[in-house]
Amino acid sequence: MNATPAPNREAQLEAVLQAALYLLGARQDQMLTIEEWTDLARAVAACQERKTAEYLTDHDLEDIAERYALEWDEAADGPLPTLDE
Repeated sequence: MNATPAPNREAQLEAVLQAALYLLGARQDQMLTIEEWTDLARAVAACQERKTAEYLTDHDLEDIAERYALEWDEAADGPLPTLDE
């Protein structure tokens, strides 16, 4: 059997590696932003065939919905909380 990952799987693993390297670099610089957490959550979610929102806290999701202008695709990332005005 061939142990080489399929091309799509290879791309997913590369995305996780890049996100993890980015996060570790940010940690060394004492900064962890919602963008960095979201990138890491997206990469892991893609590898696990899950939604980004499943790997973020409720507080993170509320912040994204309320304050941050992150690109968010509900089909891929999952729903954001509805904010009461």
